[in-house]
Amino acid sequence: MGMKFILQFILKLLAKATLAKYQPRVIGVTGSVGKTGSRLAVVAVLQQRWRVAGSQKNLNNEIGLPLAIIGEADSGYRNFLAWLGIFSRALRQLIVPSANYPEVLVLEYGVDHPGDMDYLLSMARPEVAVVTAVSATHLEFLNSVAAVAQEKGKIS
Repeated sequence: MGMKFILQFILKLLAKATLAKYQPRVIGVTGSVGKTGSRLAVVAVLQQRWRVAGSQKNLNNEIGLPLAIIGEADSGYRNFLAWLGIFSRALRQLIVPSANYPEVLVLEYGVDHPGDMDYLLSMARPEVAVVTAVSATHLEFLNSVAAVAQEKGKIS
């Protein structure tokens, strides 16, 4: 078992536990272009009425999505102590209720391999999905625009 697998497993557990505890409404944003701008626009509109948080930077993959759910703005990269800090803050948030946890999470779902969306959806299935334009990006592993559209379309 590689370190990346272990890291992903721990992050997925923490993310799912956090969602189960706080039960925020989840809005998912995906597409080939415009994910970040669309996410920022949705956050700007919704924060007028609710406590809203969204993915920071481009945290939209198998590592980034759970980090966004647990409220971390960045990963620990290759720093073991940084990851311990992330895990301890996530556990504390599960043990000690946070009145500041968002009522709505606006998450980016980035995919570039077959099956990526399935993995991300296994952590957080959005109530509302926003799909921006789908184009000829990520063709290295998805091979065609139709395959990109099919993978990203799983969010709906």
